Amino acid sequence: MLRRAAWCAAAVGAVPAFLSAHAEPTICPQPQQAVFSCAVGARQLAVCASDPLTETTGTLQYRFGRPAQVEMAFPSTGAAWREVTRGGTLMFSGGGGAFIVFDRRPYRYVVYSAIGRGWGSKAGVVVERSGKRVANLNCTADTRSELGPELFSAAGIRPFEGSFELP
Repeated sequence: MLRRAAWCAAAVGAVPAFLSAHAEPTICPQPQQAVFSCAVGARQLAVCASDPLTETTGTLQYRFGRPAQVEMAFPSTGAAWREVTRGGTLMFSGGGGAFIVFDRRPYRYVVYSAIGRGWGSKAGVVVERSGKRVANLNCTADTRSELGPELFSAAGIRPFEGSFELP
């Protein structure tokens, strides 16, 4: 089940969940919190945020792997993450979605979550190499997603200038 994203919470004026405690296990190191997390088969996918995360402070990181063996953590701790991170939204009839892009040339990792009438919910990560899609890893279990304009604005994440189509 895909939990409602922050873009839905923003519409009703709710406090975003990325500011509250998150007790579910993820591959985010303590004391970071997952603003996106799900299982991808036997592995986990997460976008981890420090607390506080504001327009000028904090960090955000893409993580993939197992809790005991993280296969990828990008950008590295202390790196200028805002330089390689962009956010965007998707609009559909009867739904919408959001995505966050981590650019690690020649690769790009696009973490997404969306809900649409007629097809339900989708979440996962698309991996691109030199602009071509090389993998799509779908979330296989419950997804926690706080991706959306409220998070992007609060964290100072600039808009993605390209296009992204759901797989």
